[in-house]
Amino acid sequence: MCTPAAHRGSKAPKRSGARRRPCARSAQRLFPEAKARFVWAAQDCTPLDGVPYIGRYSRWTPDLFVATGFNEWGMTTSMLAAELLTAQVLHDVPEDPVFTPQRSMLHPQLFLNLLETAGHLLLPTAPRCAHLGCALIWNKSEHSWDCACHGSRFSADGAPLENPAMHGITPRRAEPPR
Repeated sequence: MCTPAAHRGSKAPKRSGARRRPCARSAQRLFPEAKARFVWAAQDCTPLDGVPYIGRYSRWTPDLFVATGFNEWGMTTSMLAAELLTAQVLHDVPEDPVFTPQRSMLHPQLFLNLLETAGHLLLPTAPRCAHLGCALIWNKSEHSWDCACHGSRFSADGAPLENPAMHGITPRRAEPPR
């Protein structure tokens, strides 16, 4: 298994497959007889401070727990999340302040994201995200419309692929860009 460098959703290089090429070259050099059988990509929620949200969703929803934002460490961090959530649910152990979803969102990245979101709202482009109206960017590698604001993704025909958008879009173009 070879994993290319990470990037924020809709922030991949403009050329299709550009992120995978260095990984493929390394694999070919190390294992010259090997052939790639599968290629896939995943989008991952990354909290502003880079630390996962694990715990009670909010103080107003005492029976709702969340574990997300593993920042590409889902295989290992999900085990930690399982341990923490089990202790909280079964043994009424208080939340770990490091992982609580209710920690402060005041982080420098928040202000950068707000500026970028404002720019996407003002940018005259098509189509728009069904979540909050941000400009969508065509992702050539994944053949999807991606929202840089909050991470929603849509198929080429506009069906929702990933949240937070709950409804599809109607692309203004008959065909996505090639």
